[in-house]
Amino acid sequence: MKRLFTLAAALLLSLAAAAQQPATTSLATLLNSAPDDSTRFLLLRQAHTQALANGDTLSYRGIDTLRLSIPSNAAPIPIGPYNDFTNTVFIVRNNAANLFLFSRTPAMQPIATDLPDSLLCAAIDSGDFSHIPALAQGRWLLQVVDSTPWVNQRIGHSYGHYREELLCLDSGRTADRPTMPYIGTVSTPRLFGRPVADNDNFQFSNITLLRDSLSTYKTYLLNIENLTSPILSNVTVVTPSSDLVDDCIIRIYNCANVTLDNLALLGSYSRTDHSGYGLLMNNCRNTLVQHLFARSAWGIFGTNNMHYTHFFHCDFDRFDIHCYGRDVTFNLCRQQDSYNQFSSVFGSILYGNCTLDNFTPLLIETSYNSYPHFTLRMHDCHWRLTRQRHTMIEAGRLDTLIFSRPELHDKCLPDIDIDGLTIDAPFLLRPRLVHYRGKNISQPALGIKYINLRRVSTSKGNRIRFRLSDRRVMLSNPVRLLIASPKSTNASTSFIKHL
Repeated sequence: MKRLFTLAAALLLSLAAAAQQPATTSLATLLNSAPDDSTRFLLLRQAHTQALANGDTLSYRGIDTLRLSIPSNAAPIPIGPYNDFTNTVFIVRNNAANLFLFSRTPAMQPIATDLPDSLLCAAIDSGDFSHIPALAQGRWLLQVVDSTPWVNQRIGHSYGHYREELLCLDSGRTADRPTMPYIGTVSTPRLFGRPVADNDNFQFSNITLLRDSLSTYKTYLLNIENLTSPILSNVTVVTPSSDLVDDCIIRIYNCANVTLDNLALLGSYSRTDHSGYGLLMNNCRNTLVQHLFARSAWGIFGTNNMHYTHFFHCDFDRFDIHCYGRDVTFNLCRQQDSYNQFSSVFGSILYGNCTLDNFTPLLIETSYNSYPHFTLRMHDCHWRLTRQRHTMIEAGRLDTLIFSRPELHDKCLPDIDIDGLTIDAPFLLRPRLVHYRGKNISQPALGIKYINLRRVSTSKGNRIRFRLSDRRVMLSNPVRLLIASPKSTNASTSFIKHL
């Protein structure tokens, strides 16, 4: 009797557990019955909306190819935390309106405080918000927006830029720190946040989007905002030749601990003279990009406020931080026929075991007029030069326009640390360390303390002669120049006041 009672109890518990599991609905029969591609989109959106409301999951198993047409007045398909498309190929024609196909954007809410700006700045710099009642308990994703412009107006454009940070709080505290201190600046920070549950994850995987060549509007794949650990994996997007521009295949905003794994972005709606991004990112903290293959006419990344970004085993054309960020690392990457562009970046930009082919490792974007100090590091890389691109650093204008924020008054050049670089160059072409665009100025450049060139040689093991600079620019202090033979540790050291 006791054994039967135990078995009955176990059966009841298992039935109760099964009742609590989310139901799984197969989409194959529903979508195959659609009379046309527009109706199929509407049915798909309705199914996702209903599943999200009920906490259920959808199965794409049994679907090889899904043809959709975007109807008029369409809205993005809302999705939940777990999305496995089981290698379904979406072929989408869009003659209605620019649209994200999928979207997950939980809202941030303003966090009210009675603190004066000085004390709020101190809290941000220390990572201690435990004295703010709304943030003292539980886990929070916290967005810090400096409402005093970082850049009042971008030169040649009608807009400026605001700096943002993203912090992950637990019981009011965080080990995260802002890229630059807020104390002692003209900052007026404002806080926005949302509580984070233990199961607050997001996965988006195993999908291919083919954008139909007859589309007259843009179908973007995915928009995500305000997430703590999003993972995008095994995603392919193919964009045909088109007159469309201003692309944004995937948009990621206000997300922490982002992982992009095994993405192939083959083209974008862009031209060499008109932007169109594959990945548009803003205010992301701790981003890992691995096994990315991407090409576009303009450049696959457009980002701002990027803090701690790591590339591993990638092959792509270009990465930008237009304005404000910290620490970018490229490991075992290949880049070609373009440049990586940065403005107002702090910390270091590191290339490790990378291959750069007809490529400028560092272009300092001048239109934000922001030249903070950072370090360019390059270790055990291979650099193939062309007569078009043979400069390590395109250094910008360094003009006399004074920045409005006091912490950005100084116009700095980066420190340079190269340890292990093999160079292939056309006959008689000498690589150039720094190239300045614009006129010579009398105002000295600041920040740069050292240039280390160690183990730099040709592919045949011969020494190679660098041109330090094509212009004479005053520096504010002596600079240590260290040059070490590629086959020995002997080094020659000198001090220079001009480059």
